[in-house]
Amino acid sequence: MADMLAGTVDLSLLEPILQSHAKQRGDLIPVLQEAQERYGYLPREVLQAVARWSGLPPSEVYGLATFYALWQVGEKPPPVVYLCGDGPCHIQGAPQVRRALKEAGLEVRRTSCIGHCAGGPVARCADRIYRSLTPQDIRVLLEGREPAPVSPGEEILAIEVPLERALLRRIGRISLAEAVSAGAYQALHRALTTMTSEEVVEEVVRSGLQGRGGAGFPTGLKMRFTAAAARSGNGPACVVCNADESEPGTFKDRLLIEGDPHLLLEGIVLAGYAVGAREGYIYIRGEYAPQAEILERAIREAQEAGYLGSDILGTGFAFTIHLHRGAGAYICGEETALLESLEGKRGEPRLRPPYPTTCGAFGRPTLLNNVETLCNLPGIVAYGAGWYRQVGTEKSPGTKLYPISGHVRRRGCLEAPLGRFTLREVIEGPAGGMRGPAPFKACHLGGAAGAIVGPEFLDVPLDFASCAAAGAMLGAGDVVILDATTCLVDYVRTVAAFFRAESCGKCTPCRVGTERQFHLLDELASGRGTPEHLQELLEWGEHMTDSSFCGLGQTASTAVLSALRLFPDEFEAHTRGICPVGVCRMKE
Repeated sequence: MADMLAGTVDLSLLEPILQSHAKQRGDLIPVLQEAQERYGYLPREVLQAVARWSGLPPSEVYGLATFYALWQVGEKPPPVVYLCGDGPCHIQGAPQVRRALKEAGLEVRRTSCIGHCAGGPVARCADRIYRSLTPQDIRVLLEGREPAPVSPGEEILAIEVPLERALLRRIGRISLAEAVSAGAYQALHRALTTMTSEEVVEEVVRSGLQGRGGAGFPTGLKMRFTAAAARSGNGPACVVCNADESEPGTFKDRLLIEGDPHLLLEGIVLAGYAVGAREGYIYIRGEYAPQAEILERAIREAQEAGYLGSDILGTGFAFTIHLHRGAGAYICGEETALLESLEGKRGEPRLRPPYPTTCGAFGRPTLLNNVETLCNLPGIVAYGAGWYRQVGTEKSPGTKLYPISGHVRRRGCLEAPLGRFTLREVIEGPAGGMRGPAPFKACHLGGAAGAIVGPEFLDVPLDFASCAAAGAMLGAGDVVILDATTCLVDYVRTVAAFFRAESCGKCTPCRVGTERQFHLLDELASGRGTPEHLQELLEWGEHMTDSSFCGLGQTASTAVLSALRLFPDEFEAHTRGICPVGVCRMKE
């Protein structure tokens, strides 16, 4: 850290930021985020000043600042276009857009998923999001023009349930007045005036609601465990909403935040009442800055109207919600890494046990669920578990949001009862069929960490139990459709590049394995692969799955191994320098 010496940076700009925060570890990331926004980067002099203010070693502050991808440390960056190169954007034309931007003289850098997968390829430039780019229409970006606005309602593919039970029913009712006129906070009133906290927990248990973040763990059981830990003296409970929606192909939580923020706030307060918490946090990914502003405005409105604060609806129940912005790290979607980041640390996963329900945020019992999960709570509390179980399946009740992207005519978010559609029915129905004459080839199900499934999966119902029985996880429900023009070696190479970039580096199997996995696939896609590369891919996949510290490393090879198993001939052809689809000859 010898180079972090005082220079010509105007540190007076930093003083108001430091004065507005307490000298607590949890304030460190907000301080650095505000400094990044103030200066446009994080000068080393600023990091040194923050270290003095916090009492931490400069090396620790520097290590924190360089961990998160959205912060620029050292020197102010030149004008840059950040182009998403993850799976959905890649197959929708990102490589061709990248070439066109470079030929136009712009510096193009990779960014992880920006959360607009239905509108890929997507780029971020000067805090603006440009969707559906093609090499022919990049002039709007080159000239710095405002991108065409897209409302949340435009991204809804279909709602295949009666509107009164749809999570997306109020999309577009952003203001408190609009939301209340459509039923917002009725469930909260019912819970606080007619139900005990234990009754709320048991209603959620009976509903069978499963977490919508990927694992599908019963939400009611999480509530039970958290409430019990708080009662046993482990400290006051808290609720944490995981809005770090960083999975390529997933954008459902963004739609809920953009289109109906008060549904989320009501769900968080209900969860707090159920587990005995008086405080909640929303951890929202740094790429969702406009959505964070929407939530900040909604929180202020709810406080002024008495739906948050010290005496909610005159019942004496008190609850406060804090908004915490991340700074670019997919690993923070893992619940314990999120908690580390919330506490002002590098987003690295914790050893478990203890689990968050007993020792989570700031050492307190913590209920941690994602946006879609919490948005289900108002309906369950307002109408009861029996009502909730009227749709879906016995093992997977309720509705589900399915983000659809890839090679289909219509891309967007589908809401349907769990198990209502098979993959074939989604493609031929709401998605409007394949985009052109090329037939269906495969689907990447459940995000980057999910499996590649082939034609034999087309008639599997899309619910947690059915997908698991067929050998794949539904995950967050995202569906990336790949037609026969897709080279699977090229596609999983982009998945491997994502995991290589997003590994936190804490454990050796993941840190080394993701790097080696990408290198092997890059060699295959470049015509330099050998049969030994395929064997090594299998070995590294097994090693990462068995030995990695957390779920990121354990699933980083899922797409690669499943594609290799389903399409062995395609991989073997690449060992002979042949791409059967012809895509890899076009690589940069």
